[in-house]
Amino acid sequence: MASRLVYEEKETDVNLALAITRDAVLDRFDTALLISADAGLCPVVRVTKEIAPAKRIVAALPPRRWSDALRRAADGTFTIGADKIRNAQLPDKIVLESGIALERPAYWR
Repeated sequence: MASRLVYEEKETDVNLALAITRDAVLDRFDTALLISADAGLCPVVRVTKEIAPAKRIVAALPPRRWSDALRRAADGTFTIGADKIRNAQLPDKIVLESGIALERPAYWR
């Protein structure tokens, strides 16, 4: 029997785009912080700025990630330091009240 790789589309970009645009139109923010270096999000930044020009969208770029296109589309950008990411992580292991243990994958440590 042949096997094949199947990808699951989570629609994360679409949902994020809709949320940013909706929240801008509903005046739910003055400045949105977009934590991504995905240039695929440039259209939502441009459309949101077109619909609600007073809204600011700032891209916080993860460590070792860069997007010139996103930098041009956003009102500002900055890089999140690797130390900030490391310090914001949960412990290696958490045990819930139910006794279930949740462990951080080794490649995240």
